[in-house]
Amino acid sequence: MESEQDKIIETILTLMEQVECFVNKSGIEKKAYVMTAVKVLIGEEIYERYKYFIGEFIDFAVGMSKGRKLNLNNIKKKYCCF
Repeated sequence: MESEQDKIIETILTLMEQVECFVNKSGIEKKAYVMTAVKVLIGEEIYERYKYFIGEFIDFAVGMSKGRKLNLNNIKKKYCCF
């Protein structure tokens, strides 16, 4: 059974694929578009609960797609609860 978080991640990734064809938009504009679209699709209450995660996940996915290496030690320091 797919969790609420899984659905949000799937929605984010789908929207990120869609905005890739927006060649006249900056990365900041694309992120804003995705965040607004996610808010519309999942609703205000759920969006507010996951807003920070959504923004961070977008940044993470963009970084990974650009070939940045994943440093788990830095993630642990930042979020501390693994």
